[in-house]
Amino acid sequence: MSVEAPHLSMSIVSDSESFADMADEWRALAAEASVCFFMSWEWHYTWWTVYAKSNDRLNLVRFTVGNKLVGLLPMYTSRAGINPMRTLMFLGTGEAREDEVATEYLDVIAHPSHKDMVVKAAIDWISSCDSWNTVELRFMLDDALLVTGYRSKSELIVVEHNVGFRYRVDLSDDEAAHLAKISKSRLKRIERSRRALERNGGLQHNSVHSQRELDAAFKQLSELNHERQAHKVRKSVFASDKFRRFHHELARRIVDLNAVDIHQYRLEANLLAVLYCFYDEHTCYYYQSGFSKRAANKYMPLTFAHFAEIERNRGKQRKYYDFMRAEPPSYKEDFGCEATPMVSTFLFCSRTRLMLFNFTKLCRKNLVAGLGLIGIKRN
Repeated sequence: MSVEAPHLSMSIVSDSESFADMADEWRALAAEASVCFFMSWEWHYTWWTVYAKSNDRLNLVRFTVGNKLVGLLPMYTSRAGINPMRTLMFLGTGEAREDEVATEYLDVIAHPSHKDMVVKAAIDWISSCDSWNTVELRFMLDDALLVTGYRSKSELIVVEHNVGFRYRVDLSDDEAAHLAKISKSRLKRIERSRRALERNGGLQHNSVHSQRELDAAFKQLSELNHERQAHKVRKSVFASDKFRRFHHELARRIVDLNAVDIHQYRLEANLLAVLYCFYDEHTCYYYQSGFSKRAANKYMPLTFAHFAEIERNRGKQRKYYDFMRAEPPSYKEDFGCEATPMVSTFLFCSRTRLMLFNFTKLCRKNLVAGLGLIGIKRN
């Protein structure tokens, strides 16, 4: 006796009110699919309310079997200025460089029982090109569902770029096994700093995870982050009004879900390091930090803050401590991490559009190079 295959239906959510109403079913599907924190309703809805421009168009693609939500593809279309050409992008991407919040590990959300069907339908919809000419899929893991899907669809015009690696520590190792992955020279330096800290009383930890304390903690994080970036002659992302607004609104939505913490590390009365972390069931995501540059060489406060959080999350039975994306060489390589490639992909509806993309990219590259010759650097 044959069993009839389930029928997959598709619909588009295109207004903010309906987006807000999706919270419960989004959370239920995300839990069943075990997706990462950056695919949560809270992250995406907050991003849309802060970053959406007047000419952006929401495209939340819902895949259902009967009345059950089994797939979600969070997208929107955007265009620049008077340009009539629209680009389809993941929600959480496409901000101005100085406002960027680093939404990573993006993908389609698919219920395990309907994964293949949802992925195929998502790729078919993306490549339909009814209302856009270019598709940008940024900051995906190399083994993401959509990456596997478009690589198997030979008729698509695809340009794929490596954008670094995800660096994360596997917490199934005990502390000794983890330290064995770190170079001996670095371990010797860490031990010298540990002795210096212990002579002065050791680092004291405080975790800020209540609504009442968040504003003050964000201010301290911002100040130390600015100190860290100023030493590298870079602008702190906390200088962006939109970035700060996004994180204040996000924190208010997730603080009662135990999905956010700001960790402070002090030596006596001096604040030396701050870590800003997000959580889902399996992973702690290290997102931002700041540290006192004056104490860095002697005490290595950020390094010890990371090791303390790694041990704390191992004790909470989480599987990973995730340093998130970086392009090598990166200090994240010094923490005994596993590295997984990440890609950003551009898909085109025509060869003409691909040629225009390559021409624009070449012009931008030459412009940046020309400005560099006269001392103007890209921020």
